[in-house]
Amino acid sequence: MEQVGFVRDIKDGKVELEIKRVSGCGENCKGCGSSCDIPAHIITLPNKINAQIGDFVEIKGEPKKFIKYAMIVYMIPIIFLIGGIALGSNYFKGIGNPNYELLSFVTGLVAIIISYFFVRLIDRRILRKGEESVRLIKII
Repeated sequence: MEQVGFVRDIKDGKVELEIKRVSGCGENCKGCGSSCDIPAHIITLPNKINAQIGDFVEIKGEPKKFIKYAMIVYMIPIIFLIGGIALGSNYFKGIGNPNYELLSFVTGLVAIIISYFFVRLIDRRILRKGEESVRLIKII
């Protein structure tokens, strides 16, 4: 995945880029006829190509890493939710609680909250490793 970004700022060897999001209904707003305003996305990357403020740069993302990060962000909470509901249902049904379905749902919600901290822990570990899902390629 390759896109073009505009260098807005440079701080501590990192560039702040403004990237136009690609529309979900096509490559441009003329394709669908609705005049939706697509906001820019701001990201910060290491300035390994010595870009300056005002430059347009090409950035590239590795699809394999995007899929990995999407799996972490989306699948872990779902697994925690289903696991929390299953464990809560077995536990509360086993002790004979008549409201075991409601309590197992609440247990699933608590498990989702716990999964948030688990995902943050993984995110920090990835950040410490210095893995980059997106990198600067060249100045345009």
